[in-house]
Order: sequence, then C-alpha cells, then structure tokens
Amino acid sequence: MNGRRHRTREFGCCALAAIAVAALFGSMRLTANADIRPETPPGGVRTVTERPRTELKVLMIGNSFSVCLLDQFPLVAKSMGLKLDLCSMYIGGCSLERHWGNVEKAGDPSFMPYKVGRNVNGKRLPDAKGNIPQILSAEKWDVVTIQQASHLSWQPGSYHPYADNLVGKIRELAPQAEIVVQETWSYTPWDRRLAQWKIDQGEMYAKLHSAYCSFAQANGFQLIPMGSAVQLYRRELPVVYSENSFGGDPCGSAKFVRGGDGRWMPKGDVFHLNREGRYLQALVWTASLYGVDVAKCPYRPDFLDAARAVKMRSCAMKSVGLASGRLMDKTPLVAP
Repeated sequence: MNGRRHRTREFGCCALAAIAVAALFGSMRLTANADIRPETPPGGVRTVTERPRTELKVLMIGNSFSVCLLDQFPLVAKSMGLKLDLCSMYIGGCSLERHWGNVEKAGDPSFMPYKVGRNVNGKRLPDAKGNIPQILSAEKWDVVTIQQASHLSWQPGSYHPYADNLVGKIRELAPQAEIVVQETWSYTPWDRRLAQWKIDQGEMYAKLHSAYCSFAQANGFQLIPMGSAVQLYRRELPVVYSENSFGGDPCGSAKFVRGGDGRWMPKGDVFHLNREGRYLQALVWTASLYGVDVAKCPYRPDFLDAARAVKMRSCAMKSVGLASGRLMDKTPLVAP
C-alpha cells in the first residue's frame, strides 16, 4: 500500500461493494457447512511449536498484518509469565516479491526502507530504520516470521520464487532461527477487491489457507493460523453483518455514513484487524509460538467484554489445534 493513491484504493469502498453487502442481508449470519477440520493424515502442517519455551526473540518480516502485533502480543505473553522480545520490520502492503527486491538493494548501506519497531517484555522502544540483511544479522533471533501481502495471499503463484529466495537469505544470515509463516486473513464484505476478484470472503479464506499450507508444508515450516482463527471466530461469535455494522467482525474499524444515494458506506478501514482483532491475533501467536494454553490467559483488554474474550481464547486454541493435537492440512478450518 504505497503512497496516498494506493491507500485510497485499499481503504476506499465503492458503491459496488455496498450493493454486494446489501445483497447479503437476507443471510447475514455466518454459517459453515463443516465443523472443525477432520482428522488429517501424517504430513500436514504444524501449527504449534515442537519446543515449548518461556522466552523468545521474534523478528517479523512483514507489513500491516504483522506490525499490529506490537500492541497486544507483548501484553498477552507477559500476563502468562512469558518473556518476549518482538521486532517488526514494516512496509505497508509489502509483498514477498518486494521484500526480496529490498534484499537485492541492500548492498547500499544507506538503503533502509523498513520501519523497525520493537517491544521488549512489554516496553516499547523508539522506532528505527533498517533493511533485511542488517536486522537479520544484528542479533540471534529464535524465530523469524514471514507472510504474503494480503491482496496476493490467495494466489499461490505469487509466493514463488520470492519466498524461496527470502528463505534462503534468512537461513544464510540467521541459521539458528526457526522460520515460521503467518497465515493472513480474508477481508470483510465491504472490501471492493472481493467483487473485483469475483470471490467472496469464504472463498478468499479457503484459497489463502490452501496457498499458505502448501508453502509451509513444502518447506517444513510451522504455520501460525491467524486466518483460520479469524474465520472461526466469525462463525462462532457469530458475526452478523448489517448495512451499517461490522457485526462484531475482528476486522474493520470504519465508521458508516450515508452516501448520496442513501446507502450506508464505510468510511475508513475495512480489512485490517481492529483492536479486538489484535487481541485475537496475540492469543493465536502466543499459543502457536510458545505452546501454551491461552484459554488460561488472565489478561483481557479494558475495551473487550469478558464473553468475547473467552470466545477469542477458545478460537485461538481450536485454530492452533492444541485442544486436539491434530495437524492442519489444506482443508479450510471453516468451510466457505
């Protein structure tokens, strides 16, 4: 999401999207044709660490779908007696292709395109600038996470060869680090790109889930199933959209205003996690990376009611499979 013009495309919502949402009002309650995924054969994707730890140094090579972890993840970890040194390398909307392109440009020491944010055990440090080789080499990271830009996440061909090249560079410069992949999430119905792509929210989730699982399984990487947690929470809350409400969706923070034609239109963000969604993301990452039962998490943000917090903790545990011990495969956790 580079530049003002592109951000407008990302955050804007045209009449076509409003019409598509309005068409859903007869069946706004999210439902699914299948329950939690069936038993999967050996060779699935691991969604929880094989080495439970109480202290981690995590570097995220990401975008706006990872930088949001600097908010709630440290608070959840700290409340459970876990130590976390969390570092975010952020460029808005940055794809795997662009990440790799930035690696190729990093021979110039003045090339530092990333905003580097850091939170150490709940204390936010001043932001800095950096590039991927520099930050990878700077410290001994336990975990390095990567992800595809959300608008490309459902297209498996967009991962290669850029992810493969990036993985090679991480292994070269941080050989001690475990590479982990975050599964990103599908958009709310108000995002006009769904109509442009001729898919709906459920189809976007099913496609991105398959793409992420294929990539993680091919490389033997652990997957943080955030996209599955979001979709599961949408079903189990359940999220009930209306013409001027996100209905409890963990994504979207826009305000709704009436357009010139009288229809309600969202003005603002319709696809990033809102503050409740950031709490869900923190739970999923804590369960996945530390291997702990976040159903027991004592921390709840003041803005979140107790019942929703309990539901989010449950969905986090189900998504990572800690409750069942099962591996994840390309079958969507929630049917589209």
